[in-house]
Amino acid sequence: MTDSHKLENGIKGMEREQMEQKALLEGEAGAGLTRRKLLAAIGATGLSVAAGGAFMQLLTPGAAAAAGVTSSVYGISPSLAGTADPGWVNVLDYGAVGDGTTDDTAAFQAAAVTGKPVLVPAAASYYKLTASVSLTNSIFGVGMPEIRMDGANGSLAKRMFMIVGYQGGGLTVSGLYLNGGYSSGTLGEWSHHIYISHSQNVYVHNNWLHAPYGDCVYIGSDYVAPSENVQVRENVLSNPRRCAVAVVSGRKVWIERNVVRDPYPYVSAIDLEPNTSTTGSDIVEDVWIEDNEFYSEIYFVNSYNPNPAYPNKRITIAGNKGKASYLFRCSTTAGTAENVTIRDNEFYGAGRMITSSNVLKGLEISGNRDYSTGPSGWNVANATTPVIAGNLFDAARAVAVTFQNCQSIRFADNLVKNPASSDGAVRFAGTTATSRHQIVDNQILGGTNGGYFFGAVVTDSLFDGNVTECAVKCILVDAAASGSDLRITTDNVFTGAGVAVSGGANLTRWTSPDIQAKGTLTGWAAAVPTAGAWKRGSLLWNVQPSSLSPVGWVCVTDGTPGMWLPLGSAGGLTNQALKLASPGGTVYIVGVSDSGALTVSPA
Repeated sequence: MTDSHKLENGIKGMEREQMEQKALLEGEAGAGLTRRKLLAAIGATGLSVAAGGAFMQLLTPGAAAAAGVTSSVYGISPSLAGTADPGWVNVLDYGAVGDGTTDDTAAFQAAAVTGKPVLVPAAASYYKLTASVSLTNSIFGVGMPEIRMDGANGSLAKRMFMIVGYQGGGLTVSGLYLNGGYSSGTLGEWSHHIYISHSQNVYVHNNWLHAPYGDCVYIGSDYVAPSENVQVRENVLSNPRRCAVAVVSGRKVWIERNVVRDPYPYVSAIDLEPNTSTTGSDIVEDVWIEDNEFYSEIYFVNSYNPNPAYPNKRITIAGNKGKASYLFRCSTTAGTAENVTIRDNEFYGAGRMITSSNVLKGLEISGNRDYSTGPSGWNVANATTPVIAGNLFDAARAVAVTFQNCQSIRFADNLVKNPASSDGAVRFAGTTATSRHQIVDNQILGGTNGGYFFGAVVTDSLFDGNVTECAVKCILVDAAASGSDLRITTDNVFTGAGVAVSGGANLTRWTSPDIQAKGTLTGWAAAVPTAGAWKRGSLLWNVQPSSLSPVGWVCVTDGTPGMWLPLGSAGGLTNQALKLASPGGTVYIVGVSDSGALTVSPA
């Protein structure tokens, strides 16, 4: 399914849901608005809003009846009128028209200034705004009403809905089609659809937020305090001039199950970018970006932090699927991030899935599937104890992943398919000596040239349990890595036409004979081999030794089965004597006296 089809289906799904809600609310001609019908319209989130605010008056059947609530709130009958306060307001009752011509700004502002939840029914055309509307309570659309910001130019004055300093139990923006009309231009980037600042418990869900001359959703602080508990869920976020979601200052932010389309190569679809602050008013912490479908012309998630005193912390990017130039980028020189988890994402396109040089600790990248076709693989730099595990690199590119100046890497259980690197699909590069790496249980399959490349000294590191299929060099230890202590164990499999290790002389120790002569191994047997192809240098230890039997056998000539010679005899040698068995089986001890004379005596 193409990105445009996914976007269209997401929008149609919300429109269909809104139509069903409207049908529930309208019911038969003349039917009143019941508690059940209203809850069906506002969705499950409305429960939390109702529980904490003025909707409680309406959600009691008796209060609703006393309020004289009818289907008029949806523009079908005369406007609401009653002796009791229904606990919410309708923009139509404040003069909104929704004909696409009349300026409805004053009506929306008047409804919002009451401090009550606001209902916006679907209109014949669209509601026209020319200035910002400040919200202090929830706003709900019924029938996915369209609201347009007229003359949006990127300026602050053209922000659509502003939520500033809200500290209540829950403010929801739901069921709206907000249209900023952006198609081109670079005048500014601040005409956001929904602007949230130093607020808490704000929920943005089930909306279509389209083409703002800024961000679809902006989450910030105005240098007062971070916004907290902000949830952006199940929306279509399309064609923003800047970002789908910009997190400038926020704690506990959820961006989940949205359809994101960002066709402009400016900033990123989701931007984690606090302003510089000496007080910590602008921070980004505890952010979950999960289960979104996305298309972004540039980055899906960008972590950029110009504030070195307050790194971005505890970022989870999980279960997302889509195309971009990058899934995740944290590679600028300003500021850092820590405790970033990137797991179970699926990435397409012609870009690089991950580039990270400023996540200095707590980086985990696991269970991801990279199907992109770009020439550049992942780049991970300057990290301590990063975990790269269980990922699939299914792209016929030169390099799967490059590590630069990282310490204590765990690279485990990854599958790299069809790499075409000249010297290494998995590269340990950089200029700094590194140590304590675990490279275990990985597979490189279909490598047309090199598998692993070590371009700097690595020490105290383990290479174990890997299957490496390459046509030229399974492992290349470069001259710049001379003096490396890389423990290449006997539990690796080197296959394909390539040599097991090129530059093995640059290692300080040999831990597997296979790294010197491919196909040479150390193993166990009960007798000298009589079948199979064997390489010179292979060593088999006797798995069933007995007194004076061979300890093992060594292959001294390649062949099938090759030529094998015994290695000593079990118990046949001490520091003072040698035991030998005669052809008849009698055992003799051959020794030497202090004067140098040989002695022979029965054992």
